[in-house]
Amino acid sequence: MTDSNRSRLIVALLAVCLMASALALITAQHRARDLFADLEVAQQLGRQREAEGNRLRIELGRASQPAVIEAAARAIGMRPIDPDHTTLLPPTPRGEQPAEQP
Repeated sequence: MTDSNRSRLIVALLAVCLMASALALITAQHRARDLFADLEVAQQLGRQREAEGNRLRIELGRASQPAVIEAAARAIGMRPIDPDHTTLLPPTPRGEQPAEQP
C-alpha cells in the first residue's frame, strides 16, 4: 500500500469517526431535551400534589372542629345524647365475655 492510499484510508476512517461522533452528539442532546421536559412535567405534578396535600390538611383541620362535626351530625339526623335513653354497661375485664342479661 502506498503512502497516498494509506493517507486516504486514514482520512476516510477519521471522516467515519467524525460522522459517528456527530450523530452520537445529536442523539445525546435530543435525549437530554426529552429528559428535561420530563423533569419539568414531574416537578409541576409535584407542586400540584403538594398544593393538594396542603388543601386537604386545611380541610381536615376545619372538619375536625367540634362545631363542624355537630353540624354534619345534625344534617344526617343525629341528635345529642339523651340521658333518659342511655344505658351504661359495667366494664368487663379484658378477656372475659360480658354476662348475658335476661
